[in-house]
Amino acid sequence: MQNKEQNSQSPLKETLLSCRVMLKFALVFGAIINILMLTTPLYSMQVLDRVISSHNVDTLLMLTIVIIAALTLLSLIQMGRAFALNKMGDWFERQLSNSVFANSVTMSLMAKNSIGSQKIRDLQTIKTFLISPQIVAMIDTPWAIIFIIVLLILHIWIGVLAILGACILVFMAIITDRLTKDLIESNIDIAMKSNRQVEQVTRNAEVVHVMGLVGNLIRSWQHINLRVQHTQSVVRRRQIILEEITKFIRLSLQIAVTGMGAYLVIHGEITPGTIIASSALIGRALAPFDHFMAAWKGYINFKKAYMRLDKGFDIVKLKASKMSLPRPEGKLLFENVYFSHQGSQQHALKAINFGLEPGDILAVIGPSASGKTTIAKLIVGAWQPTIGTVRLDGANLKDWNHDELGQYIGYLPQDVELFSGTVRENIGRMNQDAESEKVIEAAQIAGVHQMILNLPQGYDTEIGFDGSILSGGQRQRIALARAFFASPQFLVLDEPNASLDSIGEEALVIALSVARERKITTVVISHRSQLLNVADKIMVVKDGTIVAFGPKKQVMEQLNRMKPIAATHTELGKNDSEEKE
Repeated sequence: MQNKEQNSQSPLKETLLSCRVMLKFALVFGAIINILMLTTPLYSMQVLDRVISSHNVDTLLMLTIVIIAALTLLSLIQMGRAFALNKMGDWFERQLSNSVFANSVTMSLMAKNSIGSQKIRDLQTIKTFLISPQIVAMIDTPWAIIFIIVLLILHIWIGVLAILGACILVFMAIITDRLTKDLIESNIDIAMKSNRQVEQVTRNAEVVHVMGLVGNLIRSWQHINLRVQHTQSVVRRRQIILEEITKFIRLSLQIAVTGMGAYLVIHGEITPGTIIASSALIGRALAPFDHFMAAWKGYINFKKAYMRLDKGFDIVKLKASKMSLPRPEGKLLFENVYFSHQGSQQHALKAINFGLEPGDILAVIGPSASGKTTIAKLIVGAWQPTIGTVRLDGANLKDWNHDELGQYIGYLPQDVELFSGTVRENIGRMNQDAESEKVIEAAQIAGVHQMILNLPQGYDTEIGFDGSILSGGQRQRIALARAFFASPQFLVLDEPNASLDSIGEEALVIALSVARERKITTVVISHRSQLLNVADKIMVVKDGTIVAFGPKKQVMEQLNRMKPIAATHTELGKNDSEEKE
């Protein structure tokens, strides 16, 4: 029963549970450290109350040796605790980093937006808390009560003063948080808006420079940036005032303890050594309360990050553990598929029914926003149907293990994305162990081998962030080679010739011919007539529905009879001809 419960836990919970042993050691170390902290005030008491009055040098020497040994042990244990927590944090991150990375990709896909970086930040937030002074302060907090009890034992009024000081410091921490929390959150939002604008401008630097937009954009950004500066200034002023008030209270408490101690010594209620001991102990007793709000906020951030990560693991776990299936032959089937975007009540696709046999080449055409790209994303499993089923070789696409299915799918999205690394790594799907022969074969099929050899370091050329050193056409052709890598069984190309010149388009046509020879089921979304000529079948999509589907000759005849669609298609062909001219 216990094993079943453990198996049902998310990787995050399992890893945190494994950290409990180290945290227990940290608690034990904390107890030893705080006990050793008592040695300094005890030494002061003994020196002032016994050594000076007795003039006993041997006692002084013995006490000094003991305190030096205690402080040495204290330093070693504190160092050991810090190293242990740091090692635990590194182990925690290593255990989860791969799972969080994979989870972030899946969650971004399910949410249809990029949320992956938040998951990585959440992991860093949890790790930072586990190794931070904040968790040490929380471990030491119970010992503050022990120190206050010791102060009460020394004298009731000194203990009461310590309790009063702790309450005041917690109150000041709460006031500081209340007066700055909303402003800090508002400032973060404004700062993010400012940063996004800067990123957008730098991303479009060419347009900004050519069209002389720098001045206007500076004024727009400066308006936001001044708000950031103003908010930061207000927050900092409040923090400075409250920090100085807190420092004043803390110093006043030290003076109050000394003054009260002197008063009690005069009246013979305590010894002079107790004054020194009390002064040292109250500083130690109040330290956790002084950092109370910082530790509490750290814990709240830790808890939020933990809940976000754990929720992500729970959602993905429901979709995980798919059984391995044999290599697909290439049969594709859409059964009454409907699709709605997240948060939308309208169907982007309605009643989509069609099938392809292994080796078929399907050209999907239609006006903009008709649903062509949505069909492509459903075929490759990037999105899931709202209603209906997409089947590969008779199996529901949802039943495939996508880590395994991915090697059988070649996908060229409408917005081509390459990764930082070499050309070889990108064609080999970022597999460091990809065979050179397979990389070169994919490049040759895509007709990009010679182009790559002309690059400065050939296949080992670093392409920069998002392929920044390459032209749009080069990026698209390398992405096409990546789609052909390792002999896929399904090929989905969304506007594969959008950035290609005539040479690149000719290479694409040859690549599609190779796909036919190898019985690769291919879906091409394009308006170019040259690619339509390669297709076996044509699908016409309009307003999220299929208005024509079948063998190329049959659909072309049908298009001629359907004047509205034919007009659309003719206009597309006309635009294509104008582009070539």
